[in-house]
Amino acid sequence: MSDIKTLASTEVYRNKWMRLREDRILRADGNEGIYSVVEKPDFVVIIAREDDALYIVEQYRYPIGKRTLELPQGSWECAPDEDPLRVAAGELQEETGLVAGRMRHVGYQKLAQGYSSQGYHIFLAEDLTQHQTSLDQEEVGLTARKITLREFEALIAEGAVSDATSVTAYLLAKLKGMLS
Repeated sequence: MSDIKTLASTEVYRNKWMRLREDRILRADGNEGIYSVVEKPDFVVIIAREDDALYIVEQYRYPIGKRTLELPQGSWECAPDEDPLRVAAGELQEETGLVAGRMRHVGYQKLAQGYSSQGYHIFLAEDLTQHQTSLDQEEVGLTARKITLREFEALIAEGAVSDATSVTAYLLAKLKGMLS
């Protein structure tokens, strides 16, 4: 039995990237309440590794009003059921111009399970060759650069990499011995 039962669900908002719904719920103790849920398709994050370095991107993030450093990541809104490996290869090439000779699945994590079901697949891209980028309209101004693993860890420790997805992806790959 579920701890919470959905009594009714209402769509509050929808666009091509997300859906917001508000559910009227009944808790196990008999109290009713409201729960808001953000529905977004899963996405991918890519650790593009070359020797003792990796590629990061810098882009403007409107919700926080500043440019941020993070690992390449994204989703295909037009094809939400596409194979995550294909999406990862496409996003890597799109944002960095890199094509990987080998892609390994690192793992799967949830982004913010307190208000969304969205998750993300983490991939390690290796045997990289440089090609052209093909940025989406939403990615205008995005830049990519290569930094050492030590530099990336220092940026995380300083708070200069504040994207939780990037930090978690890197940590999981390191814990699995994929970045040694």
